[in-house]
Amino acid sequence: MKLLVKRENQNEFSFDVITINCKNPPKEFQEISKKLPTLVHGEVILNDIDEIEDYLDTMYENYKLNVEDQEAFQAQMDVFTKFSYLIKDVSSNPQQLLIELEKIDQFLAKRGLDCSLLPKLQHIRVALNYIRNMSIPVKFGSLWRYLALAYENDSFVKSCPSDQEIVWHWIRHEASPKEVLQLQKEEPKYSFDVPNSIRKR
Repeated sequence: MKLLVKRENQNEFSFDVITINCKNPPKEFQEISKKLPTLVHGEVILNDIDEIEDYLDTMYENYKLNVEDQEAFQAQMDVFTKFSYLIKDVSSNPQQLLIELEKIDQFLAKRGLDCSLLPKLQHIRVALNYIRNMSIPVKFGSLWRYLALAYENDSFVKSCPSDQEIVWHWIRHEASPKEVLQLQKEEPKYSFDVPNSIRKR
């Protein structure tokens, strides 16, 4: 998503995305890198996400990918950890996750788009619903309005994985072959809807 936003804001910035099967990477990929993501730009090869961001920001300075915002970092610091604990049954009580979501809701009441937070919130929304039969509470209105704006953002929509891909990411080690097959057979679905009470505002 960050790269798409950068391209929207800088005409001379363009890139190609090549998908790689992590379990069976092609020989030509193995010759240049052992991990993903990998950036290849002329003679430059990088496979550390921070180094990739720094390099692209140096080469194309008009729109920075890596923006340090301590307040934003503090607001979202623990939400993915609490979410992971809940999804992986380390914790069975959703209260800690709800506390972190409330922090984000309060932060978003006064701030805008965050390319790091948006994908995490989409993972939380989709996986919570599938695995825990739980939704992000409607009372977090700022959070839902934030998601609603994301669903109207072309860069987010184009880069967002399907619900099935998100679910597979979180259940792949525990899922039965039948469940995996079912996910693979389904038409890709994207949870881009928001509660009616949010749309009316």
